[in-house]
Amino acid sequence: MAQEPTTKIARARRSQDMFGGRSPVLLTPLVDMFVILLIFLLLSYSTGGHLMYMARNVLMPESVSREQLEPAVEIAVATDRIYVDGEVIMDDLTEWYTDKKLLMPVLYENLKLKALKFKKMEEEVPLFHFAGKVTIQADKALPFHVLKKVLYTADRADFPRISLAVFQRE
Repeated sequence: MAQEPTTKIARARRSQDMFGGRSPVLLTPLVDMFVILLIFLLLSYSTGGHLMYMARNVLMPESVSREQLEPAVEIAVATDRIYVDGEVIMDDLTEWYTDKKLLMPVLYENLKLKALKFKKMEEEVPLFHFAGKVTIQADKALPFHVLKKVLYTADRADFPRISLAVFQRE
């Protein structure tokens, strides 16, 4: 049975009286729309790259590489010292400019302790996975034979996945 036109008109007049001549805002569809918009924006938002500690006296080389850095242990090699995760672990590199040995004991011990800590964390935290990643920032004036010793030491200390950080050239 259809409603009579007079009841529809009466209902419309009551609605106008309640809301001062304006139609009511329906909140449920509005909230649904904002939730969908929020989900879309969160899924489409991408944070590229990884912020890393920049050692004060390290001038990195430039590159046209577009690969993004991943979170990892950070080694910064200046011409005179080595930092691991922002802390100075070796103050003087002059002996390593002439030394023929590849393994740097102080760096090795520091990285080995970090690897053991990450492996222990991997056992305790089910979603954590130790991948053996290390990112190396090296001064562009650093001789390659010194950088090779740092690379070798990182690999021996259970950090085989090595990335070299560079400034991205435009």
